[in-house]
Order: sequence, then C-alpha cells, then structure tokens
Amino acid sequence: MTSNEAHSADHKTLGVTGDYYVFGLTTNENLAGKDSSAASGIARVTIDWLAYQDATDLDTGSVRLRVDHKHDYTDDAPSRFVMGNVGGFGLIQPAFSDIGLRLTNLYWKQEFNTQDTEVMFGFLDSTDYIDTYALGNPYSGFSNIQFSTGSGSIAIPDESTFGVSVRHMMSDNYYAYFSFSDAKADSTKPFEGVDNFFSDNQYFKSLEIGWVSNKDAFYMQNSHLTVWHSDGPKAESSENYGANWSTIYQIGSWVPFFRAGVAQGKEALYKSSVVVGSGYLGLGPGTLGFAMGWAKPNAPFDDTYNSELYYQMKFGPVSIAPNVQYLNTLPFNSQADDAWVFGIRGNLKLSI
Repeated sequence: MTSNEAHSADHKTLGVTGDYYVFGLTTNENLAGKDSSAASGIARVTIDWLAYQDATDLDTGSVRLRVDHKHDYTDDAPSRFVMGNVGGFGLIQPAFSDIGLRLTNLYWKQEFNTQDTEVMFGFLDSTDYIDTYALGNPYSGFSNIQFSTGSGSIAIPDESTFGVSVRHMMSDNYYAYFSFSDAKADSTKPFEGVDNFFSDNQYFKSLEIGWVSNKDAFYMQNSHLTVWHSDGPKAESSENYGANWSTIYQIGSWVPFFRAGVAQGKEALYKSSVVVGSGYLGLGPGTLGFAMGWAKPNAPFDDTYNSELYYQMKFGPVSIAPNVQYLNTLPFNSQADDAWVFGIRGNLKLSI
C-alpha cells in the first residue's frame, strides 16, 4: 500500500473505489510444451467508511472493505509463470492468479494520540504493514516478488489474515510496528480464519523497529529492521522465522534503496535475499524503477539472480507500466540458464 492510498479516504465519510487491473507477460525461454506468455485480470472494489472523527480531525475510526475477483485470460496464470513456464525459481506478480472471488480486507482502523498510534483489527493484508517501502507495491511498483514486501524471504500469510496490527510513533523519528495474525489464512475462505485463530493456534507474528525522517515521509525516507515468526499455513505447524532490513531514502527525484533478509524454515521462498535499486520520480508522466537482486533458494538449487526495469505512467484514471526482467538461474529448465521476461500492467481506477 502506498502512502497516497493510505490517506485517500482522509476527511471523506464514505469512499468507494473500483479498480480493474490487467497483467500480461512473455518470455524468450519457455519450457517444452508450455506457453511463452500468460495474462490475467483483477476486478477490485474498495469501500472506506470514516465512522468516527474527533474535533481535531486527528483521532479517527474507520472501516475498510476490499473484495477482489481474480481470473485468467490464458491457460497459465502469471503467478505460476516463472516456475511453471520459464523453469526459474521465483515469482512474478503472484497476486495475478485464477482463484476467483476473495476477501482482501475487512477491518477497523483506529488512529489516536494525534495519529501517533494506529491499530487495525479484523481481516488484514499483511503486505500493507510488514516490511513496506514506497516501490514495493506490486500494483504500482515492481512486479518481481524479490523487490516487493519481504524480499521473498518472509513467510507472509495470505491476504485476509485474521488478526491485529499496531503501529506507534515512539518519537518524531522512531516507530514500532507489531502484528499478530492467523498463519493459515485463505482469502477464498476468509471466515474460517476466525476459527483457525482461536482453535488451531498457528500464528504469524512480526515486530518492526524503524526510523523515519518525519511521519509524512514514512514510505520514502525509512530504515527498519523486521523480525518475524510463523507457525506455517499447513495443517501441521512448522517453525519459520527470520529477519529483514530495509533502507530507502529519497534524494530529490532519486529514491535509492537497499533491502536484505534471512529466513529459516520451509515456508519462505528464499533463505537469503539481497536487493539494491532506485526509483526516479517525475520522469515524464510517471516513475522509473530499477532493481537487482541475489537470493539463495529455500531448495537445493544454485543461487538465483533477478533484475527488473519498469516505468509506471499515469494518464488520469488510467495507468500503464511496461517492465522487463532478467532471470538467472533456471533450475527447472534443462535447455537454458537464463531468460528475459517482458510484461505490462494496466489499471483503470474510478472513485465516487
């Protein structure tokens, strides 16, 4: 979630936003018998209700409901494309799948202490608050999971995880972010998460301690350490834990960043991940982003290397983001060691 989205409903009692996203990609190296391209779409409705606001407009209580429908245009979904069609080890746009209707958010958010403290309770999307940074939103920034939330080295639960998150500004520059939620979350069966939470006792926990230059630059000038533990999403619990570091600091139009993570357990995609890159704001009608990453797979394969260049352009309610990625190595592809992947993401947003 970007900072603009976080404040999109400020001072508005009821806001309704409709989004339609489309993402397609193709490669020069596909496995025998597999298509060289894939595409899918997401229809999204978001309702924000400002239920309470004090006289200062700083202490508020609000409700967010977000529902998605995810569907394919092709036989293969982008979420499975890297491993299933290219033969690499990784994920590109895992959100673009064919799971159909699902609940993403249904929570109460309370802000108090002149907005220095924020509590969210209900069905949450962990990527809204765990290890976030400005260019990590897969709907507006990088598409490769290594350059998104968690750098591929956090066993993040599915969207609509039932639980609570708390953020508190300890001073003008330092904050703490804590979360506790259902590790077995399934966004296609969200209300089973309530029973999971109280009976199965398999949880995802995280604690983030961070520095910001000021509260308004939370996503653009931020350094934080995130530690996490998960009992895993499977029927039988497992031990998963790790730590992630992130630094991003906007300097004029440039937004350089460095991110790294380590993980233990069988649920994270990568055992280790290191990423460097930068964004450039205001290049024509949009934002340019470039990143490179090294990772050690959580499997008996060679180290993998990813890089991505994207350009997000906005034209009123429409945004378009072409991207190109280079993947190396390809452990499931006996015919090639690397591949180029070309993609394009589009979005139409309407608000009332």
